[in-house]
Amino acid sequence: MNVLGIVGSPRKDGNSAYLLERVLSRLRKHIETETVALTDYRIGPCEACHRCEQDGHCILDDGMQELYPRLQAADAIILASPVYMGGVTSRMRAFMERTWHLRKGQLAGKIGTWIVVGRRKPGAAIYAMEDFLSRLGLTRLPGVFGYALHKGEILGDEEALRDIDRLASDLLAQWPSPGSEAPGR
Repeated sequence: MNVLGIVGSPRKDGNSAYLLERVLSRLRKHIETETVALTDYRIGPCEACHRCEQDGHCILDDGMQELYPRLQAADAIILASPVYMGGVTSRMRAFMERTWHLRKGQLAGKIGTWIVVGRRKPGAAIYAMEDFLSRLGLTRLPGVFGYALHKGEILGDEEALRDIDRLASDLLAQWPSPGSEAPGR
């Protein structure tokens, strides 16, 4: 089993990354995990060329080409982003847009969830992530929203920390025993 965590924050050690690492550290004892920081990849926006509909893959040659195989290999995907201007970060938005060609079922049956951290008004960010996971056919688990603005403030959000621990338990429950078949496989 493999859980892929994707961080859309420009800060590698920010609040979103902290919550993602917290859930992955609890999973790592039992299953394989991997973290992708989108800030490490050059990912351009979707060009709306519609070539992916004809060719079955995105023709843009950038960092996304490294991420497509990881998405397909993962049994579960966790998206993590701070709230920027009411939505997800531009990095996360570009990443989501560039998976358009995968909406035809290539990721169906995998588990998907999200982590959003912000000071207020997370609705558009949560909606974007829920919509993304739904369009790609992932089985969604309840996500986690944490209240924080400055680095480290998430440690004061006890509810978010409890919810992250619950999310780890929910993810582990998808694989009842070591060596069991992964969901959607």
